[in-house]
Amino acid sequence: MTGKRFDDHTIPLELLEDFAALEELFIEVAKWIYLEENPDRKRVPRGFNNKVELKLSSIEEGSTILNFLLVTASFGLFPDDNYQYFEKAKDNIIKSIDAANNGKEVTQYIPENLLAYFNRIGKRLRDDEAIDFSPDSALQAKLNKTTRKKLVLASSNISEVTLETTIRGTIPEADKSKRTFTIMTNNGQRITAKLLGVHAATILEAFNNYESQTRVLISGLGHFDKHDKLVSFESIEHISILDPLDVPSRLEEFSNLEAGWFNGEGVGMKKEDLTWFAEIFENNYNPVLPLPYLYPTPLGGIQAEWSFESHDISLTIDLAHKSGFYQSLDHNTDNAIEHTLNLVSDADWKLLNKNLADIFKV
Repeated sequence: MTGKRFDDHTIPLELLEDFAALEELFIEVAKWIYLEENPDRKRVPRGFNNKVELKLSSIEEGSTILNFLLVTASFGLFPDDNYQYFEKAKDNIIKSIDAANNGKEVTQYIPENLLAYFNRIGKRLRDDEAIDFSPDSALQAKLNKTTRKKLVLASSNISEVTLETTIRGTIPEADKSKRTFTIMTNNGQRITAKLLGVHAATILEAFNNYESQTRVLISGLGHFDKHDKLVSFESIEHISILDPLDVPSRLEEFSNLEAGWFNGEGVGMKKEDLTWFAEIFENNYNPVLPLPYLYPTPLGGIQAEWSFESHDISLTIDLAHKSGFYQSLDHNTDNAIEHTLNLVSDADWKLLNKNLADIFKV
């Protein structure tokens, strides 16, 4: 398993459920291979997959390497002759992922109906992550978000891909009788989800304060169509009320600005630049500090301003060069501080946090 989350050679617990689905796929592919090689049989022999298990035996370093054992058992007086089909199933799963990586036909290794299992395997993988099923071979058996999408949509009965997702929005509708509510994202899309008891209080609080534009952060498993548009939620795992000045929410609004938004002038912003700043801000800004007010600038940048009675504080952000110009003026002493900050530098974020902490006394 490769990606930043696995650099410390551990695995988040939420990913372990994927390997239960992998075991199910493994067994079903073995059954399919048996029937393909024994066309005179209508079904697999009784006890074909009894006590056949994939067991995690160890975790090694090298990103994170999981070692699985195939455990089988023999029954009665006869040896277990079915092991060969499970070995072939392993090879076919690896070859199907390799085929998806190389734009080849995947159904020669796994039938369409069984490809649906990939909708349960790797659903929580992030953009920088992959599961390499054959790291020591020449095959490109890396299951990432792109490869997984190809495998799932190659299934005959799946039109949506399940992915872990996080969205921000308001809640304009809630129906207690139907146990549903509607999330409206910053771009106006409406998504209906189940109103479950564990999250009901937070959802209804946001609904009751909809006129005040109270936003929520929702995390869970979502269904996405082939155009990567979120269609619905399979499950909601976390929901929380956001600060009115929540930076990623404000930046999502900026992404909707088109060229000419400012009296016929004004440069539109690239979504990838705004996503970059949202992530780096969330990862580096000291959470005990107050959040800034954010404004778009006509030249395609961002102006961040902090409200404090004795100081004028601002940070002008140049998204193209990933830099910021910090200014603060103390009205009591007329003391001014200015810094040009490299926003990809941890040291410069620490400098910004220290300057603000000195002013706000936190």
